[in-house]
Amino acid sequence: MVAASASATDWKPTAESDRQDSTTDRLYAERSAVRPSDGRQVTAHLAFFSSAAFRLKVVDLGAAAEPVYQTLADAFRAEGCVAGVNGGFFHPDLRPAGLVIAEGRRINRFETAKLLSGVVYSDHQGVHLVRRAQFRDHPDIAALLQSGPYLVEGARAVRGLSPSDPNRRTFIAADGHGRWVLGATMSPLTLADFAECLASTGALIPWRVDRALNLDGGTSTGFFFDQRGGKAPVSLSPWKRVRDLLGITPR
Repeated sequence: MVAASASATDWKPTAESDRQDSTTDRLYAERSAVRPSDGRQVTAHLAFFSSAAFRLKVVDLGAAAEPVYQTLADAFRAEGCVAGVNGGFFHPDLRPAGLVIAEGRRINRFETAKLLSGVVYSDHQGVHLVRRAQFRDHPDIAALLQSGPYLVEGARAVRGLSPSDPNRRTFIAADGHGRWVLGATMSPLTLADFAECLASTGALIPWRVDRALNLDGGTSTGFFFDQRGGKAPVSLSPWKRVRDLLGITPR
């Protein structure tokens, strides 16, 4: 799949969208965007973070009938994560789709299914988001999820994404210069529409998105952010049992 023309995107931030404070290395925001051409809107929970200050952590909830932790918030708190979302895709028996690395432990195997086109991972050098073909495995990887499809590449929406089946979306995105965001939408969108929204600079994400990867959404969509200053955490629970979670912990 190749990148689409930037002129195809026309999403704009809504008036009520929060603005990001660029002076902090971790920030929660609820932001909304609208496509003026047809009035379609999306609202999302967003956890902004700097890869200089945080690393990724994959929390494996196991394949047993009962998960290791009862709630998403319990899992992230117990594992020392200050924010996170649900993770990658999985089969009906809770076996992950694609490679998963949690605390350095490898679960399942690297797969070449068309859906699993991207890899997001943390190692001693930082946080990385790459195409499957560009990924080079090595023993220093502490956290990894293989997922997809790729939504944005080179700051443009990827061509060939599905224009049907609107659903809630979970994703991770980066600007290529150390700024990252984990997000979960509260509004249903097709993959094609969502990619165009993310590629519209300043619409849902206040900075230019260079790369974005889709995670398992729909009924799996979940989000957590532990706010500072005694504020209650922001938590959105999945509607069904999921296999793993993707969070961030201080470096």
